Amino acid sequence: MTNKAKDLEKAALGIAVMFGLYWLYSMVAKPRLPFSEEIKGVAGLAVLYGAGLGLFVLITKNVSKQSYVHKEKSKVPIKTVFLCFLLQCTAFMVLNVLSIAISIFGGTSSSTKTLPMTSSMLFMLLVFNPVVEEFVFRHLFATRLLKYGERLYILASAYCFAILHGVSIGFVHICYTFILGLIWAYLTAKSDSVVLAILMHAVSNLFNSVIIQLLLDTSIKALAAYSILIMGLGVTGLILFLKNRKKVVTDDAPGLLDKQTTKDLFTNKGVLFYTALTFIAIVLKSVIK
Repeated sequence: MTNKAKDLEKAALGIAVMFGLYWLYSMVAKPRLPFSEEIKGVAGLAVLYGAGLGLFVLITKNVSKQSYVHKEKSKVPIKTVFLCFLLQCTAFMVLNVLSIAISIFGGTSSSTKTLPMTSSMLFMLLVFNPVVEEFVFRHLFATRLLKYGERLYILASAYCFAILHGVSIGFVHICYTFILGLIWAYLTAKSDSVVLAILMHAVSNLFNSVIIQLLLDTSIKALAAYSILIMGLGVTGLILFLKNRKKVVTDDAPGLLDKQTTKDLFTNKGVLFYTALTFIAIVLKSVIK
């Protein structure tokens, strides 16, 4: 087994253990605890980002770390950042299309559920989640995998980030968060920093979660108009991306992905274990409900 395969395996196993521990808490321990939902929520964060993250670091301790942050940081053109924003709208458009398709066939999507926009929820969506999730999936993955090439890092980061959302917010969100993960990992690789990914993550949550939830509580007409606007931006982003796709360069070659990188990821034992664990968690969560 090559060092690349070993390091990828350990990174995937680390994420599997980190979130597996959290899912175990959420499905088994949390419902039985005699505390308020707020306290149980804080305890869940402690399990995930305390014990879970600690286990991730422990599992990947023998992976050689390499800084991707340079003194002279690479600058990402403003037009590229704007295109990435439009593509975030494209991702949300894809989510809506999938949700509608599921509803036509009698299914339900968690994307239709409302969330109370309390101050704590706003903090989680706009600050906490963007910072900690980008730290784990973009920063920690970059220090461990970016040395093997931008494509492996971007694909591994996006995939590991995406499928866990099938457990947390619904299976239909996997495609949506995979697209977002590709965007944020690409920006991290090209900017030599996770800061831009954090900002874009916060912007995505603002436009695709916060504003929509606020409009749900105020005006259906305004929500319809806003949805049309987002769909228009999403279509524009898709057209511009397809028109300029050959200008997207990773590992000194056009494109984001290639067959070898895809094979390296989806034949890796750690990734396969993480995938299996995630889909077991999705099934168990649906059964427990």
